Amino acid sequence: MRGAGPFAALGLGLAFVVLCFWHYAPMLPGAELWQFDEFYTAERTYSILFRGDWLTLFSNGEPVFKKPPLQYWAGAGLLLAGVPEGLALRLPSMLAAFGVAALTFRLAWVLAGTAWAGLAALVLLAGSALFWVSATSAMLDMPAALFLLGAVMATAAAWSRPRFWWVVALMVGLGALQKAPVALVAVAVTVLVLRWQGAPARARLWDPLALAVALVAVWPLVQWLQAGNAPLRVAFVQEQSQRFLPGWGGWERSLRWVEWTQADGAVLWAAMLAAVLALPFVARRAVFVTVWVGLFLLALTAARGEVFDRYLMQILPFAAAAGGVVPVRLFRPGLGLALVALVSVTAGGPFKTPAAIGLDGPGMAPFRSLLSEFRASIQADDSLIVCGWGKSDLVLFPGALWLWGSADKPFRRIWRAAELPEALAIDNIRPPLRGLCLAEEFDALAKAQPGLVEVARDRGFVHWVYRR
Repeated sequence: MRGAGPFAALGLGLAFVVLCFWHYAPMLPGAELWQFDEFYTAERTYSILFRGDWLTLFSNGEPVFKKPPLQYWAGAGLLLAGVPEGLALRLPSMLAAFGVAALTFRLAWVLAGTAWAGLAALVLLAGSALFWVSATSAMLDMPAALFLLGAVMATAAAWSRPRFWWVVALMVGLGALQKAPVALVAVAVTVLVLRWQGAPARARLWDPLALAVALVAVWPLVQWLQAGNAPLRVAFVQEQSQRFLPGWGGWERSLRWVEWTQADGAVLWAAMLAAVLALPFVARRAVFVTVWVGLFLLALTAARGEVFDRYLMQILPFAAAAGGVVPVRLFRPGLGLALVALVSVTAGGPFKTPAAIGLDGPGMAPFRSLLSEFRASIQADDSLIVCGWGKSDLVLFPGALWLWGSADKPFRRIWRAAELPEALAIDNIRPPLRGLCLAEEFDALAKAQPGLVEVARDRGFVHWVYRR
Protein backbone atom coordinates (compact mmCIF):
# COMPACT_ATOMS: atom_id res chain seq x y z
CA MET A 1 0.00 0.00 0.00
CA ARG A 2 2.88 2.36 0.65
CA GLY A 3 3.63 2.56 -3.05
CA ALA A 4 0.00 2.78 -4.12
CA GLY A 5 -1.22 6.18 -5.23
CA PRO A 6 -4.29 8.02 -3.95
CA PHE A 7 -6.46 6.58 -6.72
CA ALA A 8 -6.44 3.16 -5.09
CA ALA A 9 -7.69 4.60 -1.78
CA LEU A 10 -10.20 6.78 -3.62
CA GLY A 11 -11.49 3.80 -5.57
CA LEU A 12 -11.86 1.70 -2.43
CA GLY A 13 -13.54 4.60 -0.64
CA LEU A 14 -16.01 5.10 -3.49
CA ALA A 15 -16.75 1.37 -3.62
CA PHE A 16 -17.32 1.40 0.16
CA VAL A 17 -19.77 4.31 -0.10
CA VAL A 18 -21.65 2.62 -2.94
CA LEU A 19 -21.98 -0.55 -0.86
CA CYS A 20 -23.30 1.48 2.07
CA PHE A 21 -25.83 3.22 -0.16
CA TRP A 22 -26.92 -0.10 -1.65
CA HIS A 23 -27.31 -1.51 1.87
CA TYR A 24 -29.21 1.38 3.50
CA ALA A 25 -31.27 3.01 0.75
CA PRO A 26 -33.82 0.17 0.46
CA MET A 27 -34.59 0.49 4.17
CA LEU A 28 -35.94 4.02 3.92
CA PRO A 29 -39.19 4.08 1.88
CA GLY A 30 -41.17 1.56 3.95
CA ALA A 31 -39.78 2.32 7.42
CA GLU A 32 -41.95 4.13 9.95
CA LEU A 33 -40.81 7.29 11.67
CA TRP A 34 -39.90 6.26 15.20
CA GLN A 35 -38.07 9.09 16.97
CA PHE A 36 -39.94 11.68 19.01
CA ASP A 37 -38.72 14.69 17.02
CA GLU A 38 -39.15 13.03 13.63
CA PHE A 39 -42.88 13.64 13.96
CA TYR A 40 -42.26 17.32 14.54
CA THR A 41 -40.35 17.30 11.26
CA ALA A 42 -43.24 15.54 9.52
CA GLU A 43 -45.83 17.87 11.02
CA ARG A 44 -43.96 21.06 10.15
CA THR A 45 -43.19 19.80 6.66
CA TYR A 46 -46.82 18.96 5.97
CA SER A 47 -47.94 22.30 7.44
CA ILE A 48 -46.19 23.97 4.50
CA LEU A 49 -48.20 21.87 2.04
CA PHE A 50 -51.50 22.15 3.94
CA ARG A 51 -51.33 25.93 4.18
CA GLY A 52 -49.18 26.85 1.19
CA ASP A 53 -47.17 29.12 3.51
CA TRP A 54 -43.40 28.68 3.16
CA LEU A 55 -42.48 31.52 5.52
CA THR A 56 -44.30 30.38 8.68
CA LEU A 57 -44.02 26.93 10.23
CA PHE A 58 -46.94 25.50 12.19
CA SER A 59 -47.11 23.00 15.03
CA ASN A 60 -50.31 22.01 16.83
CA GLY A 61 -52.16 24.37 14.49
CA GLU A 62 -50.20 27.39 15.68
CA PRO A 63 -47.04 29.18 14.48
CA VAL A 64 -43.84 27.63 15.86
CA PHE A 65 -40.47 29.37 16.00
CA LYS A 66 -38.18 26.71 17.50
CA LYS A 67 -36.34 25.68 14.35
CA PRO A 68 -35.40 27.27 11.02
CA PRO A 69 -36.99 25.95 7.82
CA LEU A 70 -34.36 24.41 5.52
CA GLN A 71 -35.08 20.74 6.31
CA TYR A 72 -38.83 21.33 6.15
CA TRP A 73 -38.53 23.16 2.85
CA ALA A 74 -36.52 20.27 1.41
CA GLY A 75 -39.04 17.68 2.59
CA ALA A 76 -41.99 19.67 1.30
CA GLY A 77 -40.32 20.11 -2.07
CA LEU A 78 -39.67 16.36 -2.35
CA LEU A 79 -43.28 15.57 -1.41
CA LEU A 80 -44.51 18.03 -4.04
CA ALA A 81 -42.26 16.26 -6.55
CA GLY A 82 -44.06 12.99 -5.80
CA VAL A 83 -41.39 11.31 -3.67
CA PRO A 84 -43.03 8.82 -1.23
CA GLU A 85 -43.43 10.15 2.30
CA GLY A 86 -41.00 7.82 4.07
CA LEU A 87 -38.26 8.60 1.57
CA ALA A 88 -39.03 12.32 1.17
CA LEU A 89 -38.75 13.06 4.88
CA ARG A 90 -35.50 11.12 5.26
CA LEU A 91 -33.74 11.86 1.98
CA PRO A 92 -32.19 15.20 3.10
CA SER A 93 -30.48 13.38 5.97
CA MET A 94 -29.28 10.48 3.82
CA LEU A 95 -27.85 12.76 1.14
CA ALA A 96 -26.18 14.87 3.83
CA ALA A 97 -24.70 11.69 5.34
CA PHE A 98 -22.83 10.89 2.15
CA GLY A 99 -21.67 14.50 2.01
CA VAL A 100 -20.35 14.13 5.56
CA ALA A 101 -18.62 10.90 4.56
CA ALA A 102 -16.93 12.59 1.58
CA LEU A 103 -15.74 15.57 3.63
CA THR A 104 -14.50 13.32 6.45
CA PHE A 105 -12.47 11.37 3.88
CA ARG A 106 -11.05 14.61 2.52
CA LEU A 107 -10.27 16.08 5.96
CA ALA A 108 -8.30 13.00 7.03
CA TRP A 109 -6.51 12.92 3.66
CA VAL A 110 -5.44 16.57 3.94
CA LEU A 111 -4.30 16.25 7.56
CA ALA A 112 -2.35 13.04 7.02
CA GLY A 113 -1.09 13.75 3.51
CA THR A 114 -2.35 10.39 2.27
CA ALA A 115 -5.73 9.22 1.00
CA TRP A 116 -5.39 6.01 3.01
CA ALA A 117 -6.12 8.04 6.14
CA GLY A 118 -9.34 9.14 4.46
CA LEU A 119 -10.34 5.53 3.88
CA ALA A 120 -9.54 4.68 7.51
CA ALA A 121 -11.65 7.63 8.71
CA LEU A 122 -14.52 6.45 6.51
CA VAL A 123 -14.41 2.97 8.06
CA LEU A 124 -14.56 4.45 11.57
CA LEU A 125 -17.37 6.85 10.69
CA ALA A 126 -19.47 4.04 9.21
CA GLY A 127 -18.94 1.90 12.29
CA SER A 128 -21.04 4.30 14.37
CA ALA A 129 -24.70 3.39 14.78
CA LEU A 130 -25.31 7.02 15.75
CA PHE A 131 -24.13 8.03 12.29
CA TRP A 132 -26.59 5.70 10.55
CA VAL A 133 -29.48 6.56 12.87
CA SER A 134 -28.94 10.21 11.97
CA ALA A 135 -28.49 9.34 8.28
CA THR A 136 -31.78 7.43 8.08
CA SER A 137 -33.93 9.74 10.20
CA ALA A 138 -36.10 12.75 9.46
CA MET A 139 -34.08 14.80 11.94
CA LEU A 140 -32.07 17.98 11.47
CA ASP A 141 -28.71 16.81 12.82
CA MET A 142 -27.00 15.21 9.81
CA PRO A 143 -27.39 18.20 7.45
CA ALA A 144 -26.34 20.46 10.33
CA ALA A 145 -23.21 18.33 10.75
CA LEU A 146 -22.52 18.61 7.01
CA PHE A 147 -22.65 22.41 7.04
CA LEU A 148 -20.55 22.65 10.20
CA LEU A 149 -17.89 20.30 8.83
CA GLY A 150 -17.91 22.14 5.51
CA ALA A 151 -17.54 25.52 7.23
CA VAL A 152 -14.56 24.41 9.32
CA MET A 153 -12.79 22.74 6.39
CA ALA A 154 -13.40 25.77 4.17
CA THR A 155 -11.95 28.02 6.90
CA ALA A 156 -8.78 25.95 7.00
CA ALA A 157 -8.57 26.02 3.18
CA ALA A 158 -9.23 29.79 3.06
CA TRP A 159 -6.08 30.41 5.08
CA SER A 160 -4.06 29.84 1.93
CA ARG A 161 -6.78 30.19 -0.72
CA PRO A 162 -8.93 33.23 0.16
CA ARG A 163 -11.69 32.40 -2.32
CA PHE A 164 -12.83 29.71 0.15
CA TRP A 165 -14.11 32.44 2.47
CA TRP A 166 -17.16 32.52 0.21
CA VAL A 167 -17.67 28.82 0.92
CA VAL A 168 -17.33 29.53 4.65
CA ALA A 169 -20.05 32.18 4.41
CA LEU A 170 -22.36 29.82 2.50
CA MET A 171 -21.84 26.93 4.93
CA VAL A 172 -22.42 29.14 7.97
CA GLY A 173 -25.60 30.54 6.44
CA LEU A 174 -26.97 27.14 5.44
CA GLY A 175 -26.18 25.79 8.91
CA ALA A 176 -28.17 28.62 10.48
CA LEU A 177 -31.10 27.89 8.15
CA GLN A 178 -30.87 24.18 8.98
CA LYS A 179 -30.77 24.17 12.78
CA ALA A 180 -28.64 26.76 14.59
CA PRO A 181 -25.61 28.98 13.93
CA VAL A 182 -23.25 26.44 15.52
CA ALA A 183 -21.04 26.54 12.43
CA LEU A 184 -20.35 30.20 13.19
CA VAL A 185 -18.93 29.18 16.58
CA ALA A 186 -16.86 26.39 15.02
CA VAL A 187 -15.45 28.80 12.44
CA ALA A 188 -14.53 31.27 15.18
CA VAL A 189 -12.71 28.50 17.09
CA THR A 190 -10.86 27.45 13.93
CA VAL A 191 -9.83 31.02 13.12
CA LEU A 192 -8.50 31.60 16.64
CA VAL A 193 -6.48 28.38 16.56
CA LEU A 194 -5.04 29.08 13.11
CA ARG A 195 -4.13 32.64 14.08
CA TRP A 196 -2.43 31.32 17.21
CA GLN A 197 -0.41 28.96 15.02
CA GLY A 198 0.71 31.55 12.50
CA ALA A 199 0.02 34.76 10.63
CA PRO A 200 -3.55 35.24 9.40
CA ALA A 201 -4.28 35.02 5.73
CA ARG A 202 -4.54 38.27 3.85
CA ALA A 203 -7.84 38.53 2.09
CA ARG A 204 -10.76 40.89 1.59
CA LEU A 205 -13.20 39.34 4.04
CA TRP A 206 -15.89 42.00 4.21
CA ASP A 207 -17.97 40.71 1.31
CA PRO A 208 -18.01 37.06 2.47
CA LEU A 209 -18.67 38.27 6.02
CA ALA A 210 -21.62 40.31 4.81
CA LEU A 211 -23.02 37.26 3.01
CA ALA A 212 -22.64 35.11 6.14
CA VAL A 213 -24.37 37.70 8.34
CA ALA A 214 -27.18 38.11 5.81
CA LEU A 215 -27.79 34.35 5.59
CA VAL A 216 -27.72 33.92 9.37
CA ALA A 217 -30.07 36.88 9.89
CA VAL A 218 -32.56 36.32 7.08
CA TRP A 219 -34.86 33.80 8.78
CA PRO A 220 -34.95 35.55 12.20
CA LEU A 221 -35.65 38.81 10.36
CA VAL A 222 -38.53 37.29 8.40
CA GLN A 223 -40.00 35.82 11.58
CA TRP A 224 -39.56 39.09 13.49
CA LEU A 225 -41.35 41.04 10.77
CA GLN A 226 -44.26 38.60 10.95
CA ALA A 227 -44.56 37.96 14.68
CA GLY A 228 -42.45 40.48 16.60
CA ASN A 229 -40.00 39.49 19.33
CA ALA A 230 -41.49 36.09 20.18
CA PRO A 231 -39.59 34.16 17.45
CA LEU A 232 -36.26 35.63 18.59
CA ARG A 233 -36.97 34.82 22.22
CA VAL A 234 -37.91 31.22 21.43
CA ALA A 235 -35.16 30.50 18.89
CA PHE A 236 -32.18 32.20 20.49
CA VAL A 237 -32.99 32.28 24.20
CA GLN A 238 -35.13 29.20 24.84
CA GLU A 239 -33.70 26.84 22.23
CA GLN A 240 -30.04 27.86 22.21
CA SER A 241 -28.81 30.09 25.02
CA GLN A 242 -30.75 28.51 27.90
CA ARG A 243 -29.94 25.01 26.66
CA PHE A 244 -26.18 25.54 26.74
CA LEU A 245 -25.84 27.97 29.63
CA PRO A 246 -23.52 26.42 32.23
CA GLY A 247 -25.18 24.77 35.18
CA TRP A 248 -24.39 21.90 37.51
CA GLY A 249 -26.74 18.93 37.61
CA GLY A 250 -24.41 16.32 39.06
CA TRP A 251 -21.90 14.07 37.35
CA GLU A 252 -24.57 11.64 36.16
CA ARG A 253 -26.32 14.38 34.20
CA SER A 254 -23.23 16.29 33.10
CA LEU A 255 -21.42 13.22 31.77
CA ARG A 256 -24.31 11.70 29.88
CA TRP A 257 -22.26 12.04 26.73
CA VAL A 258 -19.93 9.37 28.12
CA GLU A 259 -22.86 6.95 28.32
CA TRP A 260 -23.89 7.90 24.78
CA THR A 261 -20.44 7.14 23.39
CA GLN A 262 -20.37 3.81 25.23
CA ALA A 263 -23.77 2.89 23.82
CA ASP A 264 -22.62 3.77 20.31
CA GLY A 265 -19.41 1.76 20.68
CA ALA A 266 -17.13 2.04 23.71
CA VAL A 267 -14.01 0.87 21.87
CA LEU A 268 -14.87 2.94 18.79
CA TRP A 269 -15.23 6.20 20.70
CA ALA A 270 -12.32 5.49 23.05
CA ALA A 271 -10.06 4.98 20.03
CA MET A 272 -11.34 8.09 18.24
CA LEU A 273 -11.06 10.36 21.27
CA ALA A 274 -7.58 9.04 22.04
CA ALA A 275 -6.67 9.87 18.44
CA VAL A 276 -8.14 13.37 18.87
CA LEU A 277 -5.78 13.93 21.80
CA ALA A 278 -2.80 12.52 19.90
CA LEU A 279 -3.58 14.34 16.65
CA PRO A 280 -1.61 17.59 17.34
CA PHE A 281 1.53 15.53 17.93
CA VAL A 282 1.06 13.64 14.67
CA ALA A 283 -0.17 16.51 12.49
CA ARG A 284 0.47 19.93 14.01
CA ARG A 285 -1.84 21.79 11.66
CA ALA A 286 -4.74 19.67 12.95
CA VAL A 287 -4.87 21.39 16.36
CA PHE A 288 -8.21 23.00 15.46
CA VAL A 289 -9.79 19.54 15.32
CA THR A 290 -8.67 18.71 18.86
CA VAL A 291 -9.76 22.10 20.19
CA TRP A 292 -13.21 21.94 18.58
CA VAL A 293 -13.94 18.41 19.80
CA GLY A 294 -12.73 19.28 23.30
CA LEU A 295 -14.76 22.49 23.52
CA PHE A 296 -17.92 20.77 22.28
CA LEU A 297 -17.63 17.99 24.86
CA LEU A 298 -16.97 20.63 27.52
CA ALA A 299 -20.15 22.45 26.41
CA LEU A 300 -22.17 19.23 26.69
CA THR A 301 -20.71 18.64 30.16
CA ALA A 302 -21.53 22.15 31.37
CA ALA A 303 -24.94 22.53 29.69
CA ARG A 304 -27.75 22.97 32.18
CA GLY A 305 -30.48 22.49 29.57
CA GLU A 306 -31.64 19.31 27.86
CA VAL A 307 -29.09 17.83 25.45
CA PHE A 308 -29.30 14.63 23.43
CA ASP A 309 -27.03 11.92 22.06
CA ARG A 310 -27.65 13.04 18.49
CA TYR A 311 -25.68 16.24 19.23
CA LEU A 312 -22.54 14.11 19.06
CA MET A 313 -22.98 14.16 15.28
CA GLN A 314 -21.42 17.65 15.35
CA ILE A 315 -18.05 16.18 16.41
CA LEU A 316 -18.23 12.60 15.13
CA PRO A 317 -16.74 13.40 11.67
CA PHE A 318 -13.81 15.24 13.29
CA ALA A 319 -13.21 12.36 15.71
CA ALA A 320 -13.37 9.85 12.85
CA ALA A 321 -10.91 11.91 10.80
CA ALA A 322 -8.51 11.97 13.75
CA GLY A 323 -8.99 8.22 14.14
CA GLY A 324 -8.01 7.76 10.51
CA VAL A 325 -4.99 10.06 10.57
CA VAL A 326 -3.19 8.83 13.67
CA PRO A 327 -2.85 5.08 12.94
CA VAL A 328 -2.01 5.63 9.28
CA ARG A 329 0.68 8.17 10.19
CA LEU A 330 2.11 6.06 13.02
CA PHE A 331 2.05 2.74 11.18
CA ARG A 332 2.02 1.52 7.61
CA PRO A 333 -1.30 2.26 5.85
CA GLY A 334 -2.15 -1.44 5.65
CA LEU A 335 -1.66 -1.96 9.38
CA GLY A 336 -3.45 1.28 10.21
CA LEU A 337 -6.45 0.23 8.12
CA ALA A 338 -6.49 -3.20 9.76
CA LEU A 339 -6.54 -1.60 13.20
CA VAL A 340 -9.40 0.77 12.43
CA ALA A 341 -11.35 -2.06 10.78
CA LEU A 342 -11.06 -4.06 14.00
CA VAL A 343 -12.21 -1.05 16.01
CA SER A 344 -15.18 -0.57 13.67
CA VAL A 345 -16.15 -4.23 14.00
CA THR A 346 -16.36 -3.88 17.81
CA ALA A 347 -19.20 -1.40 17.25
CA GLY A 348 -21.02 -3.73 14.84
CA GLY A 349 -19.30 -2.76 11.61
CA PRO A 350 -20.56 -0.46 8.88
CA PHE A 351 -23.54 -2.50 7.68
CA LYS A 352 -26.13 -2.21 10.44
CA THR A 353 -29.37 -4.15 10.51
CA PRO A 354 -32.70 -2.27 10.46
CA ALA A 355 -33.14 -3.28 14.11
CA ALA A 356 -29.80 -1.74 15.07
CA ILE A 357 -30.80 1.69 13.74
CA GLY A 358 -34.49 1.62 14.67
CA LEU A 359 -36.03 1.08 11.24
CA ASP A 360 -37.82 -2.20 11.98
CA GLY A 361 -40.37 -0.93 14.52
CA PRO A 362 -43.98 0.19 14.07
CA GLY A 363 -43.35 3.73 15.30
CA MET A 364 -46.66 5.52 15.74
CA ALA A 365 -48.37 3.50 12.99
CA PRO A 366 -50.60 1.58 15.47
CA PHE A 367 -52.27 4.89 16.38
CA ARG A 368 -53.13 5.92 12.80
CA SER A 369 -56.58 4.33 12.91
CA LEU A 370 -57.46 5.89 16.26
CA LEU A 371 -56.29 9.33 15.16
CA SER A 372 -57.93 9.11 11.73
CA GLU A 373 -61.28 8.32 13.33
CA PHE A 374 -60.78 11.08 15.89
CA ARG A 375 -59.97 13.58 13.15
CA ALA A 376 -62.99 12.54 11.08
CA SER A 377 -65.23 13.10 14.13
CA ILE A 378 -64.12 16.66 14.88
CA GLN A 379 -66.91 19.22 14.60
CA ALA A 380 -66.30 22.83 13.66
CA ASP A 381 -67.04 24.12 17.19
CA ASP A 382 -65.12 21.40 19.09
CA SER A 383 -62.26 22.37 21.41
CA LEU A 384 -59.63 19.64 21.50
CA ILE A 385 -58.17 18.32 24.76
CA VAL A 386 -55.34 15.90 25.47
CA CYS A 387 -54.35 14.64 28.91
CA GLY A 388 -50.73 14.97 29.97
CA TRP A 389 -50.22 13.90 33.55
CA GLY A 390 -49.93 10.20 32.69
CA LYS A 391 -47.09 10.85 30.23
CA SER A 392 -49.36 10.15 27.28
CA ASP A 393 -46.95 12.17 25.12
CA LEU A 394 -44.35 9.41 25.60
CA VAL A 395 -46.85 6.87 24.25
CA LEU A 396 -48.42 8.90 21.46
CA PHE A 397 -45.91 11.52 20.31
CA PRO A 398 -47.34 15.06 20.07
CA GLY A 399 -46.18 15.50 16.47
CA ALA A 400 -48.13 12.40 15.43
CA LEU A 401 -51.17 13.49 17.42
CA TRP A 402 -51.21 16.90 15.78
CA LEU A 403 -50.36 15.68 12.28
CA TRP A 404 -52.87 12.85 12.04
CA GLY A 405 -55.56 13.77 14.55
CA SER A 406 -56.02 17.53 14.78
CA ALA A 407 -57.56 18.66 11.48
CA ASP A 408 -55.33 21.74 11.98
CA LYS A 409 -57.09 22.62 15.25
CA PRO A 410 -54.80 23.08 18.27
CA PHE A 411 -54.98 20.67 21.20
CA ARG A 412 -54.90 21.99 24.74
CA ARG A 413 -52.98 19.76 27.13
CA ILE A 414 -54.25 19.52 30.70
CA TRP A 415 -51.87 18.41 33.43
CA ARG A 416 -54.25 17.13 36.13
CA ALA A 417 -57.81 15.85 36.27
CA ALA A 418 -59.06 18.77 38.37
CA GLU A 419 -57.84 21.26 35.76
CA LEU A 420 -60.79 20.55 33.47
CA PRO A 421 -63.65 21.38 35.89
CA GLU A 422 -61.66 24.36 37.19
CA ALA A 423 -61.22 25.72 33.67
CA LEU A 424 -64.90 25.12 32.82
CA ALA A 425 -65.97 26.93 35.97
CA ILE A 426 -64.13 30.11 35.00
CA ASP A 427 -64.99 29.83 31.30
CA ASN A 428 -61.33 29.21 30.42
CA ILE A 429 -62.39 26.16 28.38
CA ARG A 430 -65.69 26.20 26.54
CA PRO A 431 -67.69 23.13 25.45
CA PRO A 432 -68.19 21.26 23.26
CA LEU A 433 -65.01 19.37 24.04
CA ARG A 434 -63.41 16.40 22.30
CA GLY A 435 -60.42 14.70 23.84
CA LEU A 436 -57.89 11.89 23.92
CA CYS A 437 -56.51 10.47 27.16
CA LEU A 438 -54.87 7.31 28.34
CA ALA A 439 -57.48 5.00 29.86
CA GLU A 440 -56.32 5.66 33.41
CA GLU A 441 -56.26 9.41 32.73
CA PHE A 442 -59.82 9.24 31.39
CA ASP A 443 -61.04 7.37 34.46
CA ALA A 444 -59.66 10.09 36.72
CA LEU A 445 -61.00 12.83 34.44
CA ALA A 446 -64.49 11.30 34.34
CA LYS A 447 -64.61 11.32 38.14
CA ALA A 448 -63.47 14.94 38.31
CA GLN A 449 -65.88 16.10 35.60
CA PRO A 450 -69.18 14.15 35.28
CA GLY A 451 -70.78 14.14 31.87
CA LEU A 452 -67.85 12.93 29.78
CA VAL A 453 -69.01 10.45 27.14
CA GLU A 454 -66.70 7.74 25.85
CA VAL A 455 -66.71 7.49 22.05
CA ALA A 456 -64.05 4.84 21.45
CA ARG A 457 -61.27 3.01 23.23
CA ASP A 458 -58.21 1.83 21.30
CA ARG A 459 -54.51 1.20 21.96
CA GLY A 460 -54.86 2.23 25.60
CA PHE A 461 -56.43 5.60 24.71
CA VAL A 462 -59.99 6.83 25.13
CA HIS A 463 -61.67 9.17 22.67
CA TRP A 464 -64.32 11.12 24.55
CA VAL A 465 -66.66 14.12 24.18
CA TYR A 466 -68.29 16.55 26.56
CA ARG A 467 -71.42 18.53 25.73
CA ARG A 468 -73.07 20.91 28.19
